[in-house]
Amino acid sequence: MTDLVQSVTVPDREGRIMTMLARAAAALVGLFGLAFGAWFFAATPDAAAYFFVQPIGAAGEATLRADMASFFLVGAAWAFFAARTGRGAALLVPGALYAVAISGRAVNLIVNGPYEGAAAPMIVEAVLIALCAFGYRVLRSPA
Repeated sequence: MTDLVQSVTVPDREGRIMTMLARAAAALVGLFGLAFGAWFFAATPDAAAYFFVQPIGAAGEATLRADMASFFLVGAAWAFFAARTGRGAALLVPGALYAVAISGRAVNLIVNGPYEGAAAPMIVEAVLIALCAFGYRVLRSPA
């Protein structure tokens, strides 16, 4: 009986490794969001130029600082929450944010056609979505 209880309550080595990898994946998503969110907060014109966006005046800069920073920082907060607590459902938030972002880029490719530099951000977003999906799948509560 003791062996049965121990096998149910103590995850095997492979399970612990997967959990550790899922938490690391969540932390990577969080670090990415934190870096870009902080960049938009601290150096909005530089971050905007990197994203091929040009703010018009102080109001445009404020809009980018608020909207872009919040996009990245909210995703980062939920990813860090998932990494810290092991609650995989928290990764649905950054996963959804990046899924909407990559969808917008796909629509842009359909509407405007291919352009130089289109693939790189889509690859990054796809990797972030994959990390979120992996973390969600490993860390979600069993049904």
